[in-house]
Amino acid sequence: MSEREQGRRSGGHWPSLISPGFDWTWFVAPGVVAVLLSAFLVWQQPREGPESLLLWVGSVLLVDVAHVYASLYRTYLDPEARRLHGRKLWIIPAAVLWFGTLIHLASPLAFWTLLAYVAVFHFIKQHEGFAALLVRAGREDAAARRWVRAAIWAGTLAPVIYWHAQLPRNFAWFLQGDFIEGLPAWVGTLAVWAQVPVLLGFAIDRLRRARRGQRNPTLIALVLLPALTWNMGIVWFDDDRVFTLTNVLLHGVPYLALVWVTGGRTQVESRVGGWSRAPLVLIAAFYLLLCALAFTEEALWDRWVWHEHVELFGESETSLQGLGLAVAVALLTVPQATHYVLDRFIWRPGPQNPHLARQLGFEER
Repeated sequence: MSEREQGRRSGGHWPSLISPGFDWTWFVAPGVVAVLLSAFLVWQQPREGPESLLLWVGSVLLVDVAHVYASLYRTYLDPEARRLHGRKLWIIPAAVLWFGTLIHLASPLAFWTLLAYVAVFHFIKQHEGFAALLVRAGREDAAARRWVRAAIWAGTLAPVIYWHAQLPRNFAWFLQGDFIEGLPAWVGTLAVWAQVPVLLGFAIDRLRRARRGQRNPTLIALVLLPALTWNMGIVWFDDDRVFTLTNVLLHGVPYLALVWVTGGRTQVESRVGGWSRAPLVLIAAFYLLLCALAFTEEALWDRWVWHEHVELFGESETSLQGLGLAVAVALLTVPQATHYVLDRFIWRPGPQNPHLARQLGFEER
């Protein structure tokens, strides 16, 4: 019996993707951990000096960068996906490399600014996508979807607007100066307060539905947690540790879990074969590949471009300039930017992703 069937037969009292326990462990708990760990860091160790290597490895390398490569299991490592998505899998990275090189050559700051805004959009849309899965799991109506979308965007876009009105901050999306300055401070304050009625409206809508017996607590958590983490990481604290934790964990960990149940496990099993079917072995194989790719990418970033973590990647005398630097930056950005674009295609149930509805359990409803 599958984990999904066990969860439903055990009498789950609300909609779930896999089971209430799985959903709360992998989709909700990362946000809670981020909030608690951030609060502990601020209380126990006031911000002093550069970001610690342990925090960077545990959040950026092992979660944020690793989750980018998880897309491989639903694209390049899947023969059927390679056939169905065809040209997109090769045209997109080639276009990213080409245009990235040209833009960086023209203006490195313009390159990072463009990538930062694309990344912000991607992060917000991913929160919306996670919540949309729970809306569909609960067979909720169009009005519920509208409230969910409005609340997600209000709770994430408002902090971003506030950020623009308070530049510079002690943190940046990629590097200082990648966001456009000049927004008046009062606009940021107005944006923060403007999210309140939208979130209250969402809460009232959920209360009304609960009274009618339509309970979906996981959905509520997936809407309110992004609002909490984005406000905490951007508005409440001017601390890059808090921003990193609240920005990365609730984004990367659920994505890893989602990929695991929508093809990741199948792809690992097909390669491990009869050697082992033990769940821990399969999970280790799934994740260690992503960590190896993430480590390799970050080593190249550090040795070619940033030179920030010599204690981990070693000293480097490489000092790229001009075309060499532009090509290196564009090349190392290919996995991330390709992930942003492909996510617009690989999560839509239908002919291009024929097994996705079944993997998410939608065909059972």
